[in-house]
Amino acid sequence: MSRRVAAAVAFTLAVAATGATLRAQDAAALVATHCAECHSGPDATRGFDATALFAAPTNDATDTAAAARRERAQQALLRVRSHTMPPPDADAQPDAAARRALVAAFAALTPAEAGARVASARRLTRLQYERSVRDLVGVQWSARDQLPEDPRVHGFDTIGDASGVTPALFEVYTRAASAIADAVLADPQRRERAFPKALPREQAIARLLGRAFRRPAHDDEIEGRQALFADVRAASGSDDRALAAVLQSVFASPAFLLRTEVGRDDGPARLSDHELAGRLSYLLAASTPDDELLAAADRGALSATNGLAQHARRLIAADGGRALADDFAAQWLRFRDVLAANADFRRYPEIWNGRLRPAFYEEAALFFAAIARDDLSVLTLLDSDFTYANSALAKHYGLPPVQGDAFVRVPLSDRRRGGVLGMGAMLMVASYPLRTSPVQRGRWILDALLDLTPPPPPPGTGSLPAEDTPKGDQSLRAQLERHRSSRSCASCHAQMDPLGFALENFDVLGKWRDELHGQRIDAAGVLPDGARVDGPIGLKDALLARQDEFVRTFAARLLAFAVGRPMLPADEAELLRIGAASARGGHRFTALLDAVLASPLFLLRDPDAVGAPLPPTEGR
Repeated sequence: MSRRVAAAVAFTLAVAATGATLRAQDAAALVATHCAECHSGPDATRGFDATALFAAPTNDATDTAAAARRERAQQALLRVRSHTMPPPDADAQPDAAARRALVAAFAALTPAEAGARVASARRLTRLQYERSVRDLVGVQWSARDQLPEDPRVHGFDTIGDASGVTPALFEVYTRAASAIADAVLADPQRRERAFPKALPREQAIARLLGRAFRRPAHDDEIEGRQALFADVRAASGSDDRALAAVLQSVFASPAFLLRTEVGRDDGPARLSDHELAGRLSYLLAASTPDDELLAAADRGALSATNGLAQHARRLIAADGGRALADDFAAQWLRFRDVLAANADFRRYPEIWNGRLRPAFYEEAALFFAAIARDDLSVLTLLDSDFTYANSALAKHYGLPPVQGDAFVRVPLSDRRRGGVLGMGAMLMVASYPLRTSPVQRGRWILDALLDLTPPPPPPGTGSLPAEDTPKGDQSLRAQLERHRSSRSCASCHAQMDPLGFALENFDVLGKWRDELHGQRIDAAGVLPDGARVDGPIGLKDALLARQDEFVRTFAARLLAFAVGRPMLPADEAELLRIGAASARGGHRFTALLDAVLASPLFLLRDPDAVGAPLPPTEGR
């Protein structure tokens, strides 16, 4: 690497870490070194002149040419991130730092898309509603029995565009609120929790509304409930019916059902402290803010330096990171899906007793929670020397015996099993009932761990058999190799298949095997960048070599879950800054979380304002 290019890499990465302005000459130096051999001048490959991107004005997003440049920059960004460009036979291969710098350079050309704002109101998910009711009034009830399943968009059920309230759904919530009200009034402790006897009725109602609505109640909201109580009591002669009407009006209110974010009065792009409290609590506790968090919001303490970080640590310590595991991680890594996954019981009879799927889920949830609770490196997700198991799971994996149904931390001496890649939950959800699927497993790795979601297969591409028995003298792998030889299939399969082949020693239920139908399993493959992997240990090493991309994916998915929209190309520079901050903290969980919570992507309502500096009181 020349001195000029090395300086350009260093400066561009500094931009990613600090938010400074990228100099065109530094971006041009990077592109000239790593892209220009094929992508420059009138004879550029596929007509894509990468050098021209940094020679033309890009500040007019409404101009047709500017829009075309932005689209090409986004394509280049994705190809560089996915390691499909430069191709493995190119002379000037970027190292990890140069690749990050190229990503930052192309990201600088991708301003926010019009209309890509966070939804101003998001409905509580079924789990959030259930836990909010539990924490507000102590009613333990199953929302699964009362409320419909939440749609998952971009991998999460918290995305704003899919979380509206229809009239039919409002009726469902009204019935649920009625049942909750009855449960509160039937129990003296719950009644006291909702309406403390020591408080006058107006103050008790104001307190309940403030806690339920996650902000101080408005005068008209308090007065309306006071009038409702008086009207129902006058008509029925019953305090209980009047209190039930108040409770029902609270738990069916849009102010409770919807997480409304309109911004501060003095700057609508910035979230208020109460809105920040809601974002933080529903991110880490899957529930409404507790009294301590609301009190901090009342004081304006959450927008102060480290205000969110201090409460984040408290919330994680309160439940050992379990809510974050059960809500965010279970959707991100898809281990929630294992509870409904299926395997053919004739081929895999151990699935018959119903104990294995819950054990798979519990292992994954406890493992992720431990990373958050014990502030481990987030890279532990890729490779670890421990897992969690009970007697049934330890026997299934062939681990040293564990006594009883309770899960305990189990040390691992074999790197093949440690981390999410060796867990039955992920291996099962990316398999078919009768066979493993290198394609599905590779797709899961690309999507969940590297944020490189492949497109759906083109129509008419055919399908592979439901079982893995050889077809004539062709193994399933040979059949897949023939399938991927089609030009329309080759580019995506070249990325997915080698990753999935590396896990072929794990069967549908995650048990280790050396042979399949009398043939030794071939777990080797070559990645698009030319790297060769063979088996799960080689795969882990390959992913650890791309640890910056994994950390970026973790941050991107955490932010998408928290703010209610997927990350966009325009957010790439901020994701690089978060990754740099995480690296400075050794990629410990709190280092990544603190960087996310200090990001304008978390603190601001309007992503168009991400490039604007934050007020000095809001630490980064």
